[in-house]
Amino acid sequence: MCNVENKINDEEILKFLKFSYFGDLNISIKVASNRAYRDMCRTIKFNKLKDITDRRKLRDKVNIMFETEIKKLTSGSKKNSDDFNNWHGEVCENMKNLYEEKGIKLTYGQAQKWINMTIKYLYLFGGYALDYVFEYLHIPIDNYIFVAVEKELGIKRPVDAWSKLDKKEYLKYQNDIRKNLKKEKKEISPLRWEFENWLDVAQNKN
Repeated sequence: MCNVENKINDEEILKFLKFSYFGDLNISIKVASNRAYRDMCRTIKFNKLKDITDRRKLRDKVNIMFETEIKKLTSGSKKNSDDFNNWHGEVCENMKNLYEEKGIKLTYGQAQKWINMTIKYLYLFGGYALDYVFEYLHIPIDNYIFVAVEKELGIKRPVDAWSKLDKKEYLKYQNDIRKNLKKEKKEISPLRWEFENWLDVAQNKN
């Protein structure tokens, strides 16, 4: 018979996962952003910016911007998908500009992965009022999503790699996903669909 006292409760499991993945039990915007940065930074060509400290300072500037911008999502000001898309586009362009000032090209594809994964982490671990904008949130685009979307929704991947997507390609892909889900009468938001399908592809790839 299983000894109930030896069972690990859900709260302890969550604490373990938070610390193992983020190194911090308090999932702040900075912590989520830093982890999201690790998901995509290998695709950045830093050119002459070789010093790790300089790279961290640049990353920290994005974190500071996220602190301001993500609070706008929790303010209730984004009433529909157009509001969110406009906000998302401005954030991505501002990220690109910060890197361009240092002579580094940050693509729209890289910027979307960074901000979208940050939002996804914040939603997963709670503490931020994102429920009311959840249906407008974008899917973080990566290779696993390309496979899942083509397999399950019949939408071909863009010509460019996710890290090289421009704004036009990116928005078309997000809109195609959203339209397909509505067409198939799937009562599910894009990010909820991503939660259910990304893991299946990732598990099969490993």
